[in-house]
Amino acid sequence: MKKTVLSLFTALALSATFLSAQGRGGGQRGGGGTRGGGQGQGPAVDQGQQQGKMGTSSGKGTMQRDRIRATDQQRDQLRTCDQTCDRIRTRARDMAKSARGSNFNAEQARQQRDQLREQLQTMQQQQEQLINGFSADQKEALQNRTRSMDQIRERVNNQLQQMDGELNQAEPNGKLIRERAREIEKSMKEWQKQYRKMQGEMGV
Repeated sequence: MKKTVLSLFTALALSATFLSAQGRGGGQRGGGGTRGGGQGQGPAVDQGQQQGKMGTSSGKGTMQRDRIRATDQQRDQLRTCDQTCDRIRTRARDMAKSARGSNFNAEQARQQRDQLREQLQTMQQQQEQLINGFSADQKEALQNRTRSMDQIRERVNNQLQQMDGELNQAEPNGKLIRERAREIEKSMKEWQKQYRKMQGEMGV
């Protein structure tokens, strides 16, 4: 009888130990799952933050464009400046061609030079009217663009003065006139690029 009772107590003790061990193991596995879930949330949160920053940046860019968007009058003025610039560029290219070799004619070159200067003055007046009509926001946002245009304008005026010096000679050098005309054409191409960029910035 005593042996039977002792065997029963021993069996119960072993069962209790086994069940306790299983409970601890399951708890640890459950905890691991929780930690895994916590780690899994990290990338999702980071991605959401990045998307939020991109959305904020895009929103700021849209607001900037809206602040400096061109009026209907400014659209017309920008297109007019662009077209005049293109005509000056074409005339300078034609002048360079006509100054090639034996085709050079000093009197014709002087007339072409005068036409270049007249068109350039017209374009500068058009640009001045455009910029004078800018709002405070437009002036601030486009100041680098207008500064680049001013630098190109000074360069073209210097190139015209050099051309004047050669054409004032009794026998102008056609080769030098051609070089000056090609320099002006190149500068006008750069000027036109500035107008095109400004149109993009102002939503034209």
